Amino acid sequence: MRKLPYILSVIPLLLFVDLAHAGDKEDVAATMDAIRAAWTAGDVDAALNHMEEEVDIYLRNGSLLSRPDWEGGRAAFAAGLKVNVQPVHSDVRVYGDTGILRGYHIRQVTPPGGTPINSTERATIVLVKQKGQWKGAHAHFSHLTPTKS
Repeated sequence: MRKLPYILSVIPLLLFVDLAHAGDKEDVAATMDAIRAAWTAGDVDAALNHMEEEVDIYLRNGSLLSRPDWEGGRAAFAAGLKVNVQPVHSDVRVYGDTGILRGYHIRQVTPPGGTPINSTERATIVLVKQKGQWKGAHAHFSHLTPTKS
């Protein structure tokens, strides 16, 4: 019988933790929406506001782990690059101060003066919470290759 008061005191704490967790999921998703909006607008600096200082990335071309080329991105957007990324089947999981977004992206990239290039890719994006704000810390993209039956 002495366990009952203990159990009853823990239940509100569990509910609070779950509510905080749900808010973090929404905040991670909102951060990713802001990053996508910045890229769609061609605003590298707005995207950088949501990135951890030492963010790294595995690109869809199979390259080694690298750091984004922010200056190259600015130059490409200034020359007319257009990017549109639509998330599909995204899922956010939060583990303390780490958020992981998993899903698929439908991408349309139009090079300056070029023809649009469409692709579907898998995406895993890791965000970390720093001073109350979620920041992109790592991204891994790869082409979605359907299985052949």
